[in-house]
Amino acid sequence: MQASTIESPIYAAVELGSDSFRLHVGHVEDGALRLVATMAEPVRLAATLDEDGMLCTSAMRRALACLEGFRGVLDAWHPQAVRVVATSALRMARNAALFLPAAGRALGRPVELIAGDEVGRLVYLGVATTLGEQDAARLVVDVGSGATELVLGQGAAIRRIETFAIGAVRQSLTFFADGRLDSAAFDAAVRSSRSRFAEARLGAQRWERAYGACGAVRALAEIAQSRGEPQGVLSRSGLERLRADFIELGHVARVRLAHAPAERVSHLPGGLAILIGLMEELDIAELVAVQAGLRVGALWDLHLRAAAMNSLTHPLGVA
Repeated sequence: MQASTIESPIYAAVELGSDSFRLHVGHVEDGALRLVATMAEPVRLAATLDEDGMLCTSAMRRALACLEGFRGVLDAWHPQAVRVVATSALRMARNAALFLPAAGRALGRPVELIAGDEVGRLVYLGVATTLGEQDAARLVVDVGSGATELVLGQGAAIRRIETFAIGAVRQSLTFFADGRLDSAAFDAAVRSSRSRFAEARLGAQRWERAYGACGAVRALAEIAQSRGEPQGVLSRSGLERLRADFIELGHVARVRLAHAPAERVSHLPGGLAILIGLMEELDIAELVAVQAGLRVGALWDLHLRAAAMNSLTHPLGVA
């Protein structure tokens, strides 16, 4: 599909994530988001942070080369608006002030360093618009490479956003650094995860359904389905069976060989440990995987802002 054949405005979202950089280009047609181009490159920023919190030079070079490639896609599609956001790894990196301007130059667009609350808002917006109008209270979970966001909302309204400095990369590097997967390491990783989420202040507010809006949930749900679990659903018992499966395989490399979805989500054992700890601590019965997240939310945000601006400019709908 070429840009010239699309009548509705095209938007683009770029996420400078802790593990991968990702690009979505899309437009809204008949009330639905249509993606016309996507790209993803593993740059491994979070994994290269040294003890002093500095990004290594090779990782920054790799990241800038990725963004130069993204720039070619953006230039080809000529989006009406682009939002470029950087998340937890670049919030933590002490030399982010050096990297971010260079990243903006490589991409040809400015990069916005966003806090956890904005990550949560965009993730929830992506889920809410994808699922459509629902009045039931829901919890949206985003386990990222460097941080985890929990968002409680109802319909389009957000009640509370909480960010936790625990992500799949750090959890894997801490407990599975040599790639080996055994019971003792998993037990320690789950206990660590539970201790982090014990600080959650969601209070007495409850939800009717919990959704996982991240690659780790989607990948684990696919693996669980291949083991006989319902499609797109992660139950606590299902997660425990995945833990046993990973331990039996014994090594991260063998997990990737045995399960194709593990190839596209690095540090999946760390994400599994986080999800087990989270669901135990918050008493979540099951998570439903949803094909939406930060980038989808950012595209909808651009579309809704443009629509609101257009209605102000032409209140009667006349151009």
